Amino acid sequence: MNNLVLRKIVAEIIEAKYFSIIVDSTPDISKQDQLTVVIRYIKPNGNSEERFLTFLSSVGHKGEQMEEALIDKFKELDIDIKNCRGQAYDNASNMSGIYNGLQACIKKYSKNANFVPCAAHSLNLIGSNAAEITKEGTRFFYDCQMVYTFFSSSTYRWNLYEQSTKSVLKNLSTTRWSSRYEVCKALSFGYKNVLQFLQVLSEDNTQQPSTRHEATSIKK
Repeated sequence: MNNLVLRKIVAEIIEAKYFSIIVDSTPDISKQDQLTVVIRYIKPNGNSEERFLTFLSSVGHKGEQMEEALIDKFKELDIDIKNCRGQAYDNASNMSGIYNGLQACIKKYSKNANFVPCAAHSLNLIGSNAAEITKEGTRFFYDCQMVYTFFSSSTYRWNLYEQSTKSVLKNLSTTRWSSRYEVCKALSFGYKNVLQFLQVLSEDNTQQPSTRHEATSIKK
């Protein structure tokens, strides 16, 4: 981030004094884990601001490791962690754990830093667990993902499918419950084409044996 922009954001945070932090981690395109830090605060005019502060690379997944990285960054920017009044993370144990989670670690510095779990993540967990509570549900979505993986792992197969149908197969996201609806909808619209292509590929002797076998297995 441009230093001038960062200094402006930090100055606003210090002026506001009290703030809350939003933290989440995700791998980037190079497969390196990036801890995203966002700060929320109130400006003197009463308007709330939510600003991206920084990425912290490869800090580790334990609460104590993330704590150390965050505290070091706040010290570098002269932001007093004691003025933190809120924390918002997902429900993963390394974030929400009451003993060793990041929220518990931050409370060592600011006991008033109340933790609010991500409602969307909580809802996603409910939907995911409800769908996978039976063997049939687990198997169904596993099969849906197998279809997507089979076609998307080959540009030839993917282009072949795309050229023959208006529907595009969807990946089953682990973080968005709504993706299950999108997966089912896409597969429903293109179901006949999927079966047709699987049949053709399973009988095509120009294909690799592994491809023919996989197409046959999925078709069953």
